[in-house]
Amino acid sequence: MGREFLIENQGNEFRIATIEDGSLVDLSLDRKDFGSIIGNVYLGRVERVINGIGAAFIDLGVGKSGFLPFNNVSDSKSRHNSLVEGASVCVQVMRDAFGEKGPQVSMEISLAGRFIVYEANSSRLAVSRQITNEVERERLLSLTNQLRQDNEGFVLRTAAEGKNCQTLEYEINYYRNCWNEILKKRDKENTPALIYEELDIVKRTLRDHAQDDVLKFHFDDNTIFVEAKEFCEAKYPSLTTKLHLNIDPTPLFEKYGVDEEIESVLKRDVSLPSGGALVIETMEALTAIDVNSGRYINGSDPEENASKINNEAANEVCRQIRLRNLSGLIVVDFINMTKEESWTRILNKLRLEISRDRVNCRVLGRTEGGLVELIRRRSSVPLTEALFVDCPECNGEGLVWRIESVIYEILKTLKKESISDRAGSLVLNISPEINETIKRKNYEDELISQPGRQLVSRVVRDFSPEEYEIYIQDEKQSDY
Repeated sequence: MGREFLIENQGNEFRIATIEDGSLVDLSLDRKDFGSIIGNVYLGRVERVINGIGAAFIDLGVGKSGFLPFNNVSDSKSRHNSLVEGASVCVQVMRDAFGEKGPQVSMEISLAGRFIVYEANSSRLAVSRQITNEVERERLLSLTNQLRQDNEGFVLRTAAEGKNCQTLEYEINYYRNCWNEILKKRDKENTPALIYEELDIVKRTLRDHAQDDVLKFHFDDNTIFVEAKEFCEAKYPSLTTKLHLNIDPTPLFEKYGVDEEIESVLKRDVSLPSGGALVIETMEALTAIDVNSGRYINGSDPEENASKINNEAANEVCRQIRLRNLSGLIVVDFINMTKEESWTRILNKLRLEISRDRVNCRVLGRTEGGLVELIRRRSSVPLTEALFVDCPECNGEGLVWRIESVIYEILKTLKKESISDRAGSLVLNISPEINETIKRKNYEDELISQPGRQLVSRVVRDFSPEEYEIYIQDEKQSDY
């Protein structure tokens, strides 16, 4: 199954959409004030050690304190020696901050490459479960065992399959040098300090998906396209032919129908091809997904009807989990089936589809009550939290666009209108809330960088917080 990646940049934010078989299955965001710091390594300062909850809080110098569970410390000796209030400690971010919680960190440092994950102060050797050939697994383990030095561990990623010793050695040496640089900075920097920064979202995407089943990486920004091409020429030459710059005036996401699918994330109900539907409810403790048959009836066999709808639902459940970036416990109430082999097929279908997820997700099985449970690791905020906020007009029962998301759409619309054939100035009318956010977050440069157009920006006091208006005004039109 081939994949395509759509990479949009509006200055204040990157959005990367993953398309499989023409459908959106994943959307990653990286915003100036909302970017991921997963993978970054910090020289932090221990603020508090709370034995009662088995964790310490670490000042990283980036907003909320990092949360360090004791089980993310390599051994008890290190914990007693390092986790003293005021002490310096080297930690890596494993999960971004969300809600009122700060980022989760670990003292077990690992550096991810295309073929290997380099684990410092470790002796572990492991191979991706996606590599199923036992002979190949043994070959890779033997090679890396010969290449490793003391206190080094490696995880061989799926892309390592079939790679020779020279290729693996090159990447191991690269990340070994990265680790040595981290140690040098650790010994000379003052706390708190960033001492290793993970690749940006575009380069991470190229690295993590540099596989044969990727058809194309589409870009809408020439500067980012050139940077990506230079990165691939240096690191992954085989990818350069898969990089494509969109010169069509139609924005990438609009061209591929992604914008419409993003808006669908707001909806509880998701339609299935047969006429059935999913109803998705996210709560504090879990996400519940109910499968409804709707009016679907095909023949007189209830088992066959239920099996068909459940099969469609299994596909869509996995897609929605990835698209909405759901995490934690997920409970699915499929339509009841009486035959055990029918349930076996559905569970196998779920496991197959969820295996394509870039985030660790497991199908736990059926409960005594007939519900199917999945559990998915949380690494970043859900898509709804990244794009929307609770509606202030309905006591949080609904969602409205974040002001930052509105500004993204404004920038995209301005870019599209700036190359219109119509003559005249671009007029942008915005709410006071949008205007305040633009100034507070220094987005003015992105607004005024529209080629060949004068931009007239005005604040309209009676606009709702997320309301704006864009049009082209020719010289004969009166100003209002």
